[in-house]
Amino acid sequence: MKILQVLPHLSKGGAERVVVELSNSLVQVEHEITILLAFPVDPVLNQSHLSAKIPVVFLTKNRKNKFFQYIKIPFWVLRNWNYLKKFDVIHCHLSFGLILGAWISIFRKFSNQSSLKLIATCHVVGVGVTKTPRLLNENLSYFFDAFVLMALDMQWRSFISSRSRNNVSVIFNGVTSNSLKNVEKSYAKGNYWTIGTISRLHTERKPWLFLEIFENVKRLRSDEVKFVLGGEGREWNSLVKQSEKLGLTESLLMPGLVREPKSVLDTLDVYVTLNIEEITGIAGLEAIFAGIPVVGIQLSAGYTNGADDWIWSNHDTMVVAQKIVELLSNPTQLAAIADKQLKIASEKYTVEVMRNSYLSLYKGSK
Repeated sequence: MKILQVLPHLSKGGAERVVVELSNSLVQVEHEITILLAFPVDPVLNQSHLSAKIPVVFLTKNRKNKFFQYIKIPFWVLRNWNYLKKFDVIHCHLSFGLILGAWISIFRKFSNQSSLKLIATCHVVGVGVTKTPRLLNENLSYFFDAFVLMALDMQWRSFISSRSRNNVSVIFNGVTSNSLKNVEKSYAKGNYWTIGTISRLHTERKPWLFLEIFENVKRLRSDEVKFVLGGEGREWNSLVKQSEKLGLTESLLMPGLVREPKSVLDTLDVYVTLNIEEITGIAGLEAIFAGIPVVGIQLSAGYTNGADDWIWSNHDTMVVAQKIVELLSNPTQLAAIADKQLKIASEKYTVEVMRNSYLSLYKGSK
């Protein structure tokens, strides 16, 4: 199949990483992939990880105001319609992809191009999502043959039920695991324990919750504990100031943009992730495949951690800190959790599982 993946750019981020992983995996099983981006960014961030067999096309050569970028979309689709209709599947991601996909749907209807399949993936379920992007995803979901959620929360369940939607499905994110696993990872305490995370430091990701957990762990432990908060974003300066107020300056490392997750993961004994019910993000999956036991901050209101949840989580940062302290006191339990999580991730959250789920969707009837 000829498949076009559409998203705004390939900067560091979970959605961008998913597109790279999925595209590379599809090429491995002999599909033709092209990636359409709104504008270029530093190739080192993600584009350099793409297979050499995947061409990248840009809507514009330079980053522009979003309003003008979106205004340009229908004219670009009109000029490039003969090019677009050569694809069997167009798979859209994030707001830019949704809007471009909606215009393609309109052109498809009037040109009677019924063989072209339109797929969209919503990557923003439950993670500090404001009303505008949620409404955008809900309303534009009607334009697609299949609309995929990477997780479910109560708001999406309510939307699906109340609107009787039958084009919505759930496909879990998956990552490549073979380059992440630590060699002979030890859970016996050395000079100190290290707890950390990698996250986009933006308001919607609520990165201050990690600092709250770190501060609570520090107060609950009598021995030395180190902390790592990897990533960059608009909240950087406020987080530095907050860490000073919490007395974390001497024990906290904030390395900024993490180009290679393994460089941070290899230093950690426990990883703290953000969960939407039982689902974690790409960075959390990478930690699990690196052999790091993972605990979660639960972001879905009203969700209670289940006894069978593969990643323990809680809404309360103090409770999360207490769980971490409990685990640090029992290295045998730490190792058992890491082994269990790795087994489950290897069965359900690999890039191959994700790829095969999308292929079933691509090939399914409209």
